[in-house]
Formats: sequence, C-alpha cells, structure tokens
Amino acid sequence: MKKTTKPTSMTVMHVASRSFALPDAAHVPEVPADHKMIDGPTRLSLLKVYADQEAETERAMEELWTKRVDLQRALGPLAPEANEGKELLDRMVAARALNRKAQKLAAYADEQEALANHAVMAFLTSTVADIEHVATRKPGLAEEFALTLKVMEQRREAIVAGIARSKGAGKGAPEQATKAPDAAPSPPVTPVNS
Repeated sequence: MKKTTKPTSMTVMHVASRSFALPDAAHVPEVPADHKMIDGPTRLSLLKVYADQEAETERAMEELWTKRVDLQRALGPLAPEANEGKELLDRMVAARALNRKAQKLAAYADEQEALANHAVMAFLTSTVADIEHVATRKPGLAEEFALTLKVMEQRREAIVAGIARSKGAGKGAPEQATKAPDAAPSPPVTPVNS
C-alpha cells in the first residue's frame, strides 16, 4: 500500500507555485561583462532621488526640457546642454523601471528556489528513508543507490555539526558578555537609499 502523508502548508505552497512557469534563465539578460560594481563608500556618496520626490524630479527635468529655449535665453552661456538633460532623464526613468522589475523577479526567483529546494530535500529524505528500510532486507540496494545515500549522510553530518556549533556558541555567550564593555561600538550603518 502506498503510504500517504498529510500535506503541510509548505507543500501546498510549493504545489501552488508550480502552476506558474519559471522564466527561462537563458532569456534573462546578463550584466555587461566589462561592468565593475562601484564600492560601498562610492555608492553612499551618490546623490539620491528620494522616493517621495521621484515624480517631482521627473517633472522638474521635463520642465527644463520643454522650456529649454526659454532657459537658454535666460541663462545665456550658463544654460546647460538641453539634449544632455533629456538623455539623463530618459536613462533615469529606464533604469528605475528596470530596477523595479528586476527586484520583483529576483524576489520571485529567490522564493521559487527556496520552495524547490524544500521539495527536493523532502523527496530525498522520504525516499532515502525507504531505501534504508528496504536495504536491511536487500543489502545490495544500498550500494546501488550509494550516491543518493551519501548525499543524505553528508546532510545529516552538516546538521549535527551545525547543532554542535550552535550549542558551543551558547556556552560561550556569558564569557562574551563579560568582554563586551571592552569592545568598540559598531559604527552606525547608513541605508543605501537614504
């Protein structure tokens, strides 16, 4: 008789998520090969467009573009290059739209990977338990599925090691607490988008 298990909320969530097709990773654009990400301090030094001023900033740039002739007349040689302002505005709007869509896709992909990982490990755990049970009567079965059994054994060892580290950290907590006053306080972290 086929064993049945009561579906957990996680299982139900994963089954529901599988009704949505995953985007083909091959169709997701790559970051330009020669692009180098800017470092943290440089990123923090960049001028920001605050979230509650996005629309106003766009309208300000559009005003400069639509009234570029008046601006040129008023400022003379001090007037900025009108085409440059339009190009900067277009790139900002395009980058914002790209970022919003990419962030949503990244969050979705991260969730789907987590659900898929959970489903695979649940499948392996259940199947390995059955293999190990039957292997007590069929010794050759364990050798036939040695790779599968080895993966789960490594997982068990990693879990045990993690629990041991966690208990070790807990025992060391009182000693760390007594040393805390001598430690320098951590500097405040400035949010990237502030």
